[in-house]
Amino acid sequence: MAIIQAENVVDFVNDTLKDLGKPKFTDISSTVQRHVAMKNLLQKNRVVLESGSGIQFNVLVAQSNAARNVALGESDNVNLVDGMVQASTVWRNSQTSYMLIGQLMAMNREPSRIVDWVKQQRVMALISLAELMESNFWAAPSSTDVKTPYGLPYWVTKNATKGFNGGTLTGYTTVAGLNTTTYSQWNNWTFPYTAVSRDDFIRGGREAATKTDFIPPVDGIPSPNTGDEYGFYTNYAVVQPLEEAAESQNDNLGSDVASHDGKTMFRRVPVTWVPWLERDTTNPFYGINWGWMKTYILRGWWLRETNIEYTPGQHTVASHFIDLTYNFLSKNRRCHLVGSNGTTYPA
Repeated sequence: MAIIQAENVVDFVNDTLKDLGKPKFTDISSTVQRHVAMKNLLQKNRVVLESGSGIQFNVLVAQSNAARNVALGESDNVNLVDGMVQASTVWRNSQTSYMLIGQLMAMNREPSRIVDWVKQQRVMALISLAELMESNFWAAPSSTDVKTPYGLPYWVTKNATKGFNGGTLTGYTTVAGLNTTTYSQWNNWTFPYTAVSRDDFIRGGREAATKTDFIPPVDGIPSPNTGDEYGFYTNYAVVQPLEEAAESQNDNLGSDVASHDGKTMFRRVPVTWVPWLERDTTNPFYGINWGWMKTYILRGWWLRETNIEYTPGQHTVASHFIDLTYNFLSKNRRCHLVGSNGTTYPA
């Protein structure tokens, strides 16, 4: 007797619909496993500004040097000293969009609808925005680029020498208008390494974390710091040996041969794998103090949605736009660190 398969019975196939999976769908549109910037960092560390053509902030770059030891009755020596300078940055704009055609919306109604077509179009636009924002945050913007926000490498810059040597990103002359040669305390900490080992990378990271942990010398300074909150971010070439180092310290691994995967910590802070950084061959290890690193947003312009009901020249087409006016900004670079085995950035 011949074997009968449902898909081979012509009348049955013509008479019976497949399970259409309504109304859900599987998303494999992105090759990035985690969108760390858009989904986590940018949502959590936002500052909304009411107005202004840009973002300006004050930086105290000098003390008075007025303190001295004196003898009884010694003559006074009082001087007026300037110590405040202004730094500033600019707004940047990002956008995503999608179009809706009236007839297609009418066709995509019950009972014929499998997936909500309007929702699908919006999701596709937001996925595109998430991909863009990931690149905006982790990539190094060119000095000639007047559209891209100042991403993390602009504020936390690599250098091949250990110390507060993270100066100005190649191609720029200043960082937020401040010369990093004139004001060396405006530099972030850098440390080079060759291997992710206890005597190399871990030793350099320990020193970096210790020496970027600044405590105000006096109370009452009106600081914009919203509270020291640290995060460490890197690629898998660094994460894997760190996980193995953590396992080697554990005498009781039990039956789990990968017991520390996904939960390795550095100075009691989780080390976060950033898929976007896989393209960085210098294997960077960023230490960020989120009390100082923020996403500044113009009020009313964070994921602002605009619907143009009738697109000029296309009267059955509606255009939808999602806009952002913002920029990334650190008001204290010396509280951040980056370790790397090179100083280049991915294109």
